[in-house]
Amino acid sequence: MLCSLTYEVLFRVRVETYPDEVVCVTGDLPELGNWQTHGGMKLKRETRRKNSSGDKTSAANVKGDVWSLKLKFTDYRDTIKYRYFVARFPVEDEDQTVVITRWETNIKPRIFFIAEAMSGVDYQEEISLFGDYGGKKHVTQGWLTDQSQINIHLHGNPLTIWNAKYLDRMISVKCTPIDLRFRAVQNADDRDNLLIASYAVVNVVKLEKGKSKARFQDEFGVMLTPHTNISFEIQTLDPEHTAFQLEFFLHETQSKGPSAPKYFAYSFILPLDLHTSTETRIVPISGLKHLPIGQITCDYLLIKPLKGFNASLEVSYQKHWNWSRQPLDIGHRGMGVSYSNKCKMPASTRENTVKSLVDAANHGADYVEFDVHLTKDKQVIVYHDFKVHIAYRKKLHGELGLLEVPVKDLKLSELQQMKLLPHATVKDLEEISRDDLDPEDLQPFPTLAQCLQAVDINTGFNIEIKYPQWLKDNNVHEQEHYFDMNEFTDAILLEVFKYHGGRRIVFTSFDCNTCIMLRLKQNVFPVMFLTQGDTIVYDWYRDHRTHSVVMAAEFAIAHDLLGVNAMSELLLKDPGLITYVKDSGLVLWTWGEDNNDSNTIKRLKQLGLNAVIYDRIDLLKTTGKESVFKLEKIRKKMKKMNFNNNVSVLKDKPSELEENPIELKDKPSELNNKPIILELASTSKDVNMPATASSGQ
Repeated sequence: MLCSLTYEVLFRVRVETYPDEVVCVTGDLPELGNWQTHGGMKLKRETRRKNSSGDKTSAANVKGDVWSLKLKFTDYRDTIKYRYFVARFPVEDEDQTVVITRWETNIKPRIFFIAEAMSGVDYQEEISLFGDYGGKKHVTQGWLTDQSQINIHLHGNPLTIWNAKYLDRMISVKCTPIDLRFRAVQNADDRDNLLIASYAVVNVVKLEKGKSKARFQDEFGVMLTPHTNISFEIQTLDPEHTAFQLEFFLHETQSKGPSAPKYFAYSFILPLDLHTSTETRIVPISGLKHLPIGQITCDYLLIKPLKGFNASLEVSYQKHWNWSRQPLDIGHRGMGVSYSNKCKMPASTRENTVKSLVDAANHGADYVEFDVHLTKDKQVIVYHDFKVHIAYRKKLHGELGLLEVPVKDLKLSELQQMKLLPHATVKDLEEISRDDLDPEDLQPFPTLAQCLQAVDINTGFNIEIKYPQWLKDNNVHEQEHYFDMNEFTDAILLEVFKYHGGRRIVFTSFDCNTCIMLRLKQNVFPVMFLTQGDTIVYDWYRDHRTHSVVMAAEFAIAHDLLGVNAMSELLLKDPGLITYVKDSGLVLWTWGEDNNDSNTIKRLKQLGLNAVIYDRIDLLKTTGKESVFKLEKIRKKMKKMNFNNNVSVLKDKPSELEENPIELKDKPSELNNKPIILELASTSKDVNMPATASSGQ
């Protein structure tokens, strides 16, 4: 006789939500959407229940309302794995458009054991707390699913006022998105008023020491201060139809007593060119009499969702770090630098080749660091510089010369036919006539796909995304007429997701906008901000966010990055910077020429760095020739083998379950008509689970 089992599960969680937000649950069942972003089930806000004494449940120490959902299941299984997330559904009656604002990102999901509930285990009627379970609390901001994000960045001293009476006054600015879509029919109230963009949400970031987290803007916007660094972040489904109104308010000084700010001027930023990810605009400011009284300079960044990326809510490593693990050793460009005559310890293997990365992994590198670029035919390659030098013979006297050509202007096949010399000087050009007998794994310009497939899976990849910037002095750009940033970033991310195979990956970049894009276009791999701070060794970038380690830390906090990768010279000079970054809850890595010394590496690790990047890992690593991740994997395997051996010894003895089998009070056939109500509590147990990428970043 065949019979089925029907049971109901009650999901309850307390979450602090904002207008238009809905709490959802997803999990490893079809009824819960199989972890897919568009398949989660919406919970409903419930009224507070009364306790046995008749008083309402106290929420004095806990913010947020209780949300709940009761689901019926017919497929019996041992466990239910699930997570909660908060989302907005901007299009009415259309659940296929979802904007995830934040979600639970503990590495292990919540898990409920159904058999325990059925066998009489007393699950108290408790309410889960969002993101808080298993002794850990992790909530991460969402990413771009169906929406785009526009950042309007004001930095330095962007405001110029021509009217003398407004000089030296305290001024705030507010950004309001405006819907410019054509409407054949308008309501009478719409004719003289601007239509605020319906599903656009505005957050503001002002980089200030200890105050940099993104937040909703106030009624009168945010104060413009000298050397300001403000970003308005607007998420919208219709970037092509969204314009922006900037409103300016005057604030009286405290000496004159409290008074409401006075609205005195406005500007308009028309919809952006969707084919251009970044641009600088200078827009006029008009007074209340509609006459120009000044101008404001702003940079904009348009971030589009990553097409072709099938996002999952099963697991994320974006903010995950194993704080109990020893500091990591990272091989710089694999086995070190080989194309610089300034390097004190030249690499034993040509840098940024498959062999260099493999050799570093074989010598115990926990991660290998390398740079990636796009070729003319959009192939992702591993190479450090923006340009290559091509030899040519001059007309007169047949002398050889060097022609500097951007990597982006050459196809992969053209690059891979070249022979690279250690130092690009005319004296070395005679070597070009020799036959190139290097094996394939020593050839320059390997593809990222080749490297991902060739290097030991236990070795992590620190992929530095090279995107050119403006330098502060002399108005010089590292590489003009470069790829569009969305196109560039998408190509790299899609290649990584196609070939990563579960490898640990951390993205880094010196470019702030690239870091923001990498963070918002995917929800799996962490992003760290590379900074050279205020060193005199390298030219400064124009972007003020790159000018100090403190500013880098505040930038990482504001944009929900994993941490900062700072130049070691700065940290050794001022160890207080290490404390500042670590106390901010950020991961801290370090790079630089100073690291190519065993005593310096030891010192940096003692100071609390989470990872040190250096050359010649074959000579300088002192903790063995296996990566920490490989050793952990071996230990887990041995532990599992010992457990299996112990289990096999007990096989001859009947278990307590066999002697005293659990009996359900009702027979299966009766359970069909009598659903079991299982309430999922915050005391749910954690278990290990398979993941799309290896844990332990």
